[in-house]
Amino acid sequence: MPFSNIFKVLGLLFLSAFLSGCSLIGYSKPAALQVTSTPEASIFIDGKHLGKTPFYSDQLREGTYTLKISTSEASYVDKIDLYAGSLTVVDRELNNNYLAQSGEVLWLESGHNAAFIATSPQDADVTIDGKYQGRSPVQTADITIGDHKVLVSKQGYIDREFAIKTSSKYKLIADVTLASEVAKNPDTIKTPQVQTPKVEIIKTPQGFLRVRKDAALDAPEVGRVNTGDQLDVIQETEEWVKISFDGKLGWVSKQYTKKI
Repeated sequence: MPFSNIFKVLGLLFLSAFLSGCSLIGYSKPAALQVTSTPEASIFIDGKHLGKTPFYSDQLREGTYTLKISTSEASYVDKIDLYAGSLTVVDRELNNNYLAQSGEVLWLESGHNAAFIATSPQDADVTIDGKYQGRSPVQTADITIGDHKVLVSKQGYIDREFAIKTSSKYKLIADVTLASEVAKNPDTIKTPQVQTPKVEIIKTPQGFLRVRKDAALDAPEVGRVNTGDQLDVIQETEEWVKISFDGKLGWVSKQYTKKI
């Protein structure tokens, strides 16, 4: 088993111990975050460099953060929620083509024992311990407490398998990304290319829109795009869109874009 997978499994086994131990901390319960990646990458939270993968900390504050996993050639940026007394696990296979990236984000929420699996793209087949559960998003409420294997598959995408550990007092959430077979193996798979989504820049107060290096207002400006420009979408978060423009990549505010 690769080291990153061993690290992830150990983290999942830590979930129960971490949750039970936090009852002793009182109102200052910390949150925990574990990040693994292939290849090794730098970790940034809200723009602050915290180290390299595999990364683990159990002394973080509860809240919503912007997580960036980055190498010189590829990166992944998204919003993550950290909960007091709970571990959030992020595993990512990076690729310079975002459509060829895969991974999952796992976390626990208060509630009855259950597992909820969401995927990108949707309508993927979900199997737990060899038993078919349905197409994503899917929730199973009769899952036993303990360790399980999840398999997510969809035609045209590479299967994704990972481990989960369920708890009697918590609902486990898994947000899974599948890699496109075409994007992952462009030289060996002769199928129609995956259509890249596009956005159009809408009217802004300045008449143009700043493109930034990262998904943050204080990130350096790397260029500008104009109202009416139609651009390929590389990645999206709740508030930002990563686009391709003039042979470069950058982030623009989602409020000034519309999907086409």
